[in-house]
Amino acid sequence: MALRLFLLSIIIVSFFLTDIVVKDVAKNDSKEALPKVSFMNSTMYELNNHQVEKIVKSKQAIQYESKDELKDAVLILRGAKNTTDTISGKYMKRENNAYEFRKNIVFTRGEDMQLKTESLNYNDTTGIVSNNDYFVFNFQKSLFSGKKLYISKNDFAISGQQAHFVLNEKDL
Repeated sequence: MALRLFLLSIIIVSFFLTDIVVKDVAKNDSKEALPKVSFMNSTMYELNNHQVEKIVKSKQAIQYESKDELKDAVLILRGAKNTTDTISGKYMKRENNAYEFRKNIVFTRGEDMQLKTESLNYNDTTGIVSNNDYFVFNFQKSLFSGKKLYISKNDFAISGQQAHFVLNEKDL
């Protein structure tokens, strides 16, 4: 009799427990989005109707919904008058048409222009390179250093604050 009562109570309790909804207690409160895709040793080419516009190389690339993050990145751009601009750095973040470089940035234009700095911003829409950090810019054998850099991709305009020049007579 006790065994029947025990089995009946188990059946009744299990029947009531099947109607209880279990709520997910673990909430995902992380504000950062999860990556859609990631690549190792990646190369991306951007083409137009006539030529390669842009090449992006990296050791590691992580693509999110609205941004890309790349480590050990190199951005190669075709400039005005068929020049080639190269920007390389340890970290690059791209949101829309704005590129943000951090750590050990080297910007080169052709063979005779080189810029070294720790942070750099590049806007692909306007073609303007800027930063708010100290920089050293070499043109052939001349030196230009300062803070708050501005370079236009479409012409050879360059400016900076707290500037220091060392000009070579042959470069004039």
